[in-house]
Amino acid sequence: MPINSGKLLGASALLALSLGFAVAFVIQWPKPVSMVFSGASLLFGFGTLLVFAKTGGREYALQARKAIFFASGCFGLAFIGLAWKYRVTAPTFSSASLIAVALLCLGSLTSFFITRSTV
Repeated sequence: MPINSGKLLGASALLALSLGFAVAFVIQWPKPVSMVFSGASLLFGFGTLLVFAKTGGREYALQARKAIFFASGCFGLAFIGLAWKYRVTAPTFSSASLIAVALLCLGSLTSFFITRSTV
């Protein structure tokens, strides 16, 4: 199925935002704000996947939703583990990790509601 230029432009913008937040994560790594940047990078990466899945049709939407839920779960557990590990020594880092978990939950819920109309 061909992708029209509007959806390709939207997916490219989301991918550029994802890469920008990934670079910001690497630059800001020792600081707590880096966790928020990594969560935002994953969120925009999932958005790019959703744009392509919606364009591809029904057969790709369910697969994209499963991939997003699985990746969100894995990264969410990792962020929760970091929050637990640093809860005493670095509470701001722990809070930033929990914010990243909230971003991943937002991405998962959004992917469910967006692909529900397709599937």
